[in-house]
Amino acid sequence: MERKLVKNNRSSADEKSDRCIWMMAGVISFKLCPLNFDCERCDFDRVMRAQAKPTGLKARVKKHASFDRPSPEAASAIPSESEETFFTYAVGEMDEHVYVHPTHLWAKREYGHTWKIGVDNLMAYILPPPVKVEMYPPEHQIIQEEVFGRISTEAGTVFITSPLSGQIVKINSRLNREPELLQTDPWGEGWLAMIEWVQDGSELEKLYAGSQTVRFLKEEAQNLKLLLKFRGIPANPIGPTLPDGGSKISFLHQILPPKLCLHLVRELIVSGKEIW
Repeated sequence: MERKLVKNNRSSADEKSDRCIWMMAGVISFKLCPLNFDCERCDFDRVMRAQAKPTGLKARVKKHASFDRPSPEAASAIPSESEETFFTYAVGEMDEHVYVHPTHLWAKREYGHTWKIGVDNLMAYILPPPVKVEMYPPEHQIIQEEVFGRISTEAGTVFITSPLSGQIVKINSRLNREPELLQTDPWGEGWLAMIEWVQDGSELEKLYAGSQTVRFLKEEAQNLKLLLKFRGIPANPIGPTLPDGGSKISFLHQILPPKLCLHLVRELIVSGKEIW
């Protein structure tokens, strides 16, 4: 009887040790571990500890500005070249009729001179959860690259500029009820407005189209990964899944603080590709 009791106690202790410390702390509900819960060698543990004390990201809106040098502490956290920053964005299939402005707003001809505009899926991926979308009303004249609306998120406000000049003829009223569509379906139901374009051919020359759009978005995503790495945001080679059982990472705010995501999307919009 005593021997059996000792065995049961040992089994209980072993079972307790074979659990992730983040499970025991109640941060995640379940964790599969290929390292037998050896936390000292665990990349997930390193990432979680880093997120508990997130590295600040200073907003920069000046064009052609150089990178801020990271602190020695942040520099020590920069991953090696063989590691990838945890950044699961993929361009996906692109409509060849969609034009994308360097500030990550798109335009697509609907019929005649009427064009639909919205945000591209890279901005949607980085954007903190949107709670409200506000734009100028119909009949308002807008100018290419000038502000025509704003997106209020859980972390703050993002101002958006028009990819083309023209007159607003319709806004997507559905966003009033479902602002999350801006993020979950940016190419489709999450469109922002329809405009009557002024048909200035020089404006289209500033936009990317077809294979140029794909290449542009891939370059922008890669540059964002490098920016995160350079500024000391830890790498996470786990892959495109959450560590608590396999849910797909759809948006960056699922793994990084929303405030950090807000800084990133502001840099992406305000400076566009020239920031790199």
